[in-house]
Amino acid sequence: MRDALRWVIDQARAAGVSFADARAVEGAHTSLRRQDGKTDRLAQGSSLGVGLRVLLEGAWGFSSTAATDRDGLRRCLGTAIDMAKASQARVIEPGVMAEVEPTVDEWVSPFETDPRSVSVDRKMQIVRVLEDTALERAAEATANSSSWYNDSTTREMVCNTQGADVDSTIVRTSLGVRITTRDGDVRQRGYEHKSALGGFEIAERTDPAELGAKAADTALMLLKADRAPSGKFPVILHPSIVGVFIHEALGHNAEADLVIAGDSILEGKLGTQVASDLVTVVDDATIDGSWGSFKYDSEGTPGRRRMVIENGTLKGLMHSLETAARLRMEPNGSARAEDYGSRPIVRMSNTIVLPGTSTLEELAKDIDLGVLLEGGEWGYVMTAKGQYTCHAGRGRLIRNGEIGPPLRDVSVAGMILDTLRDIDGLTEEFEMLTMGGMCGKNGQSMPTNGGGPYVRVKELVVGGQERI
Repeated sequence: MRDALRWVIDQARAAGVSFADARAVEGAHTSLRRQDGKTDRLAQGSSLGVGLRVLLEGAWGFSSTAATDRDGLRRCLGTAIDMAKASQARVIEPGVMAEVEPTVDEWVSPFETDPRSVSVDRKMQIVRVLEDTALERAAEATANSSSWYNDSTTREMVCNTQGADVDSTIVRTSLGVRITTRDGDVRQRGYEHKSALGGFEIAERTDPAELGAKAADTALMLLKADRAPSGKFPVILHPSIVGVFIHEALGHNAEADLVIAGDSILEGKLGTQVASDLVTVVDDATIDGSWGSFKYDSEGTPGRRRMVIENGTLKGLMHSLETAARLRMEPNGSARAEDYGSRPIVRMSNTIVLPGTSTLEELAKDIDLGVLLEGGEWGYVMTAKGQYTCHAGRGRLIRNGEIGPPLRDVSVAGMILDTLRDIDGLTEEFEMLTMGGMCGKNGQSMPTNGGGPYVRVKELVVGGQERI
């Protein structure tokens, strides 16, 4: 396949393009799910195809094909060139690409047990134990339940006219369980999961009965929890919430394509103070075993540790070859594509807040009345407005410096830069997520991860149902 990619890149050079890349993606996956005690999904599949980009007289053309022989690649290249020619009359800003030292390499992410060598029956056994344990624990309080197992092996080969020739394979495995309990009109959910870069050993090292029981215990506990208060309070964010917050609120704003498009509150702020001087944020594709890690991006550029905020100052953005050229900055391996039919776009990897020096008890002791948010679930951001929302599966009331009883149905909302500036404490304790998050952008979904320490914010709007 790599020989075929090299051949079609030579054909692109001969056609007079200023830049071209050919990216072959070969994938295999297994996806299993049980719902409400019954097998709901059992899917295995594989795919192979090539995506071709060309830059011709300032205009981009892209085409993809599942026909990977030379005739298929020749047709695909012709279509991409025709698309570029058709676009030339409408180009406002001609396409540009940063020139980098080309990398030639082969890499396979570390794993112990190839998931493709494990039977579906063995994988389904894990899914069954996950759900059965949760159902047994929740008993008559159960409203609904689901459990799942997923693995994927993705080989991505990239060749371009700058000389890049990279062949990388990534193996990922995830499993989890979700159960909803009810008591009258109250419904609450428990959710546990494990996801990592690695093979079937991720599942073998996880006790599915323990995971299922923990999810059920959370859902049962929340049935008896108080409703979260409404209003403005000092807030401590659990590392799982920090991971969601920093991904949604800051990470997307630090993607250079959104900055160029005028859709980011960070536009024009490089080198300025955008957060408390306690805050340092990195996006790091090199963290061993983390769900969002990779060695090379979809342009064949090495992934790296990218400094976004250092001691409160905005230091950098995430870049593709094109955004780096436009902003006259260095590419940093942040262009990723979901599959061969998608073009690489700027994406996060593992976005984290670096730890501080405090303890959780020290963060809580000065709070007369506040909220500790736990169990990060989802978030939403409007990058151009700088507004965000984060929802937590649960929380705890803080009163007179003591972390107290559990709360349910907790969410926070605010303005991104205000929240970053109002951070006044971070713990030494640090945690990475294992939730196997898939980030959506421009119709593409990619594995990402996040995390951080416990973080205290002077004041946030807490969404609940009662005032205290």
